[in-house]
Amino acid sequence: MAPDLFERIVRREPLAGDGKSGSQLERCWLDSGSVVVVKHADAVHDWIMQATSDDGRIATLWDQRVFAQVPRSIEHAMLDARRTPTGAVVVMKDVSASLFIEGAQMRVAHKRVIAAAAEVHRRFARHTLQGLCPLSHLYAFLSPGVCARFAEDHDVPRLAIDGWARFHDIVPDEVSSAIAAIHAEPDLLANALLARESTLVHGDLKLANLGAEARRIIVIDWGTLTTWGPPAVDYAWYMAINAAALGVDHDQLLADVRAQLQLHDDAALRLALLGALAQLGWEKALGATSDDPMIREREEAGLAWWIARARQALERWTP
Repeated sequence: MAPDLFERIVRREPLAGDGKSGSQLERCWLDSGSVVVVKHADAVHDWIMQATSDDGRIATLWDQRVFAQVPRSIEHAMLDARRTPTGAVVVMKDVSASLFIEGAQMRVAHKRVIAAAAEVHRRFARHTLQGLCPLSHLYAFLSPGVCARFAEDHDVPRLAIDGWARFHDIVPDEVSSAIAAIHAEPDLLANALLARESTLVHGDLKLANLGAEARRIIVIDWGTLTTWGPPAVDYAWYMAINAAALGVDHDQLLADVRAQLQLHDDAALRLALLGALAQLGWEKALGATSDDPMIREREEAGLAWWIARARQALERWTP
């Protein structure tokens, strides 16, 4: 791609994103007629960038040629990235037509998705990369204390504060205390995980960032949450944020994940599952206390599963 790609844009129009972070998207036309998507990752507007001290790390990944090394089975869609005074601006292929819209679509490709993630983990296992999201930030950005800074202007932090209050009301004391301790000092969990074999971790393998083509799995939205840690960190978040949409039993999901861990590290997996509860326990608690009886029943069962995994982790590790 020519180095003057940004200057070749001749037409722009706003593009709706998921609206959860605050970053802005545009669909743009190049002078050749090609259509691209431009993302303005601006910490002035993006609360997740602020919460994770992201000063434009997607551009840092680009400059280190990370995307040139991503396995060919993955479409990362990246074409160019440049740092700005308050973040970065990114040009990507327009892959919107192939992104998953609903869980049923991802369910068909579920094993391909986690296999693709495993390829990334293997590819970067012995690399040295700079400018990644600190793992401790990954476990803190959805905590009550951090969310309180952004709740006035953003929906997710506001919901998370409510959800954490419910979480601590309904989960057993030992789990509640452990999650509170991780929120208060996330380095405790991060350091325990970083003592395990680590690699490049995408950090946000959720439905909206994934898709499928005939021969490639689409994985977009690298940067802000991309970190260094055991592969289990990616898989635990994937399970926690996608299980309801996938409609797959938690034990089956865990079995599928274990099948992709080339050298199974049970200690890292236990810790990562505890970490995922420290990230998304608020969401599980909101579901488990829903006014809708069908949602409440499903999410109560899901929360019970996550509580059991937390207890297993706490049998061998105490924050």
